[in-house]
Amino acid sequence: MNNKKASSAVIYVTIIIIFSKLLGFIKQMITAHFYGATIETDLISISEGLITNIDYLLVQILTTAFVPTYIHSKKNNDNKDKRFVANTILVFLSVSVLISTLIFFTAPLISKILAPTYTDIYLVKLSYYIKIVSPTLNALVIAALFNSLLKGNESFVPGELISVIHSIIPILLIFILGKLCGPDTLVYSFILYAVISLVFLALYSKKYWNLKFSHPFKDENVIKLLHMTGPLLLGYSIVFINQQVDKIIVSGLGDGVVTAMGYASVLSNFICTFIGSVSGVLFVYITKRIAENKHDDAADFLINSTGQMITVVLPILVLTVFNSKDIVTVVFGRGKFDDDAIETCSYALIGYGLMFIPYVFREIFSRFQYGYGDSKHPMINSSIGIVFNIIASIVLSKFIGVLGVTIATSLSVLICGVLNIYSSLKINRMIKLISLRKLLVPWLLGGALCALFSFVGNKILADINVFIRLFIIVFFSMLFYFIINYKIIMNMIKTVLSKKAISNKNR
Repeated sequence: MNNKKASSAVIYVTIIIIFSKLLGFIKQMITAHFYGATIETDLISISEGLITNIDYLLVQILTTAFVPTYIHSKKNNDNKDKRFVANTILVFLSVSVLISTLIFFTAPLISKILAPTYTDIYLVKLSYYIKIVSPTLNALVIAALFNSLLKGNESFVPGELISVIHSIIPILLIFILGKLCGPDTLVYSFILYAVISLVFLALYSKKYWNLKFSHPFKDENVIKLLHMTGPLLLGYSIVFINQQVDKIIVSGLGDGVVTAMGYASVLSNFICTFIGSVSGVLFVYITKRIAENKHDDAADFLINSTGQMITVVLPILVLTVFNSKDIVTVVFGRGKFDDDAIETCSYALIGYGLMFIPYVFREIFSRFQYGYGDSKHPMINSSIGIVFNIIASIVLSKFIGVLGVTIATSLSVLICGVLNIYSSLKINRMIKLISLRKLLVPWLLGGALCALFSFVGNKILADINVFIRLFIIVFFSMLFYFIINYKIIMNMIKTVLSKKAISNKNR
């Protein structure tokens, strides 16, 4: 298996991510303009967040356990692939139906848990929103299974296109129904997005599955999948609990704070989604190397990928932290999104921005372990980080508000990333972290210059238009970062282009 496929996949995924996130920004800009950051948008954010967080929990478990099981099954020339997929659909649909039904009937209680400081009027409305969106969980989970199936067959683009759909639908509905239905339009668009995603991925992956079920617990591949699922369920359940604790803490910090933090999350997710999506691509190719017993190749692939990801993400981290207010102002600062919302959102973005480099280590090294079928150690590492996160969020929020909550998140990701590196070294001793040492000087010098340009630029250009100021700072920061890291970046570009050229030649 050649690296050219991985390079091409990363290119296509990156292009779609950039396009989808630009659409996402447009969506959030339109939403902020029409609805601002109010108690009603908070209620919708909390209700949708409950479903998306549970969906994230099930999807991460499903993707992480399904992809390596499916790949090893194909590698072993197992002819029961479609039966395995059908049985997996049956198992996870049963789970999602059970959970969504439970959510529907316990919505009033869930509302009180998620927003204990809200009045009875708002709790009733929150309960109503939770009931409406709860059935979407079923569509989202099965759509994720089809996406995992496509990834197992090295088809990464369709799953990324879902994020494009996620942005286009609310944009259209806001202009069509926005004035008539108000913020409820956001709820309707979420439901429509879930249905369309399921239909799209089901049709696209149809050649890899059918609905010929057998007894799922007599399917050896399902049993293997479930063995990995146990530790993953515990680990991601703690992630879910942590997300809900953060929402509870932030809901007590004032009206609109939940929404403002959500907008900051949208901005930070531009980078986190890129890291996670690229890591998902790398996961498939690392797993294939492991399945072929090419452990030294897997280790080299891991380190090279990590170095390249950090080189790309580092200047973005620095520019986000030092220019958070200008970024929020440019993207959301119009209409009903007032100065208070901008300030709250910018503080939250600073804390999230600190997470980018640790997120690289956490995602890539956790997936490296999953490639070996080890879901236990990533679960333990994640649990340690999240317990710290919950404690730190409670403590820091009392002193620095929403900034403390997001800083706690970044610190927990750092702890998890370091522990994942340690666990990966125990699995494969061919990993050579020392190879990254040669990159430290250009990284540190380039990052320092980005910070300097940001600090000085914000002082000197304080009185000019915010968009122009931000453009000048970003342009010159990235220019000098590129000059300092010229050799590293050019090697990355040459590697990608050469492998793409080879790929085209082979066709």
